[in-house]
Amino acid sequence: MNLAALRALDAVLATGGFARAAERLNLSQPAVSAQILGLERLYDVSLFRRGPEGAAPTQLGEALAPHVRRVLGLLRDLEHLLRQARNLEQGQLTLAADSPFAAMPLLRRLQDAHSGIAASLVTGNTATTLKALRDGTADAAVATLLEPAPDLARLCLGTDRVVLLLPRDHELAGSAEVDLQALDSVAMVAREEGSATFRLFAAACAARDVRPRLTLRLGSREALREAVANGFGLGAVFEQEAGNDPRLVRRTLLGPGLQADTCLLALAERAQLGVVRALFTLAAGPAHAEAARNRPG
Repeated sequence: MNLAALRALDAVLATGGFARAAERLNLSQPAVSAQILGLERLYDVSLFRRGPEGAAPTQLGEALAPHVRRVLGLLRDLEHLLRQARNLEQGQLTLAADSPFAAMPLLRRLQDAHSGIAASLVTGNTATTLKALRDGTADAAVATLLEPAPDLARLCLGTDRVVLLLPRDHELAGSAEVDLQALDSVAMVAREEGSATFRLFAAACAARDVRPRLTLRLGSREALREAVANGFGLGAVFEQEAGNDPRLVRRTLLGPGLQADTCLLALAERAQLGVVRALFTLAAGPAHAEAARNRPG
């Protein structure tokens, strides 16, 4: 059974004749007759009694009528939902992010432009964020990308720098800038290994043979700030994640390799689809959005 046969069956039931059904479907009468005959032969049944006045449904044909209408009605509903999704009148987006700070303004723009899209944000470290994107749990991601990723489409949202977080009364708090070399053998706390912050800071230290004394590993930026405030050690965080805890101060870290781009990411094959494409357009800014609206096709 195929969709064309169901539509032919519905049209003959509704109009009472093959010629009228063909006119309704904008098909030839033989094409409609062939669809009905194909159904009858497939199931070895009789659906209509043919006569000079038209086609009268058999008992089976009458029994099928409400089911056929229901199936075609569901199909129309499905087509309507798909058109709405295509036009971004409704739909869903799951955004994964290794930090909410760059993701939230982007979701705000999406909500303002397409209020029918229901968005959700899933946060984690960089490794779990990229995993969610690649395994299809997330439609798009905002993350710090430290290595090439040819399978991903990307748009740079900005550049952030690793800064030093330390208690206000710490001896290094008196300087506006702290050289990375000054952290050799200094007690420090750090995020887990899947964190881009940790990986960037560790690579910068290794490049200069700086060996801080790691006292505690933590699973979130909030826990890291609390550990610093409670004297477990200094912390390295991206500047936008440093927060405004009155117990702490941030200081610029001097040294190469302490900057990274925050990117909007999607699987390359999905970047041009529906709401993901809209998100990239909004992230690129007003000029890009206007160009996209005016692009032919």
